[in-house]
Amino acid sequence: MKRKTYLLSLAALALTLPSCVSAGLQFRDSFTGRVTTKERVIGAAVDVVTLPVQLPVIAVLAAKD
Repeated sequence: MKRKTYLLSLAALALTLPSCVSAGLQFRDSFTGRVTTKERVIGAAVDVVTLPVQLPVIAVLAAKD
């Protein structure tokens, strides 16, 4: 039961926090305002593929806050 709660928490965290590439695009967009739809789609695809690596890092960072 404890493991199931942990996995559900990580899944919820992944859905609420922007991943690395998407966050980088948002940061760049705040300065230049020139992020295209194609870049956003590619960024989202990269985030989905790299999600297994990003989840533990995001969990550790969230636990430190």
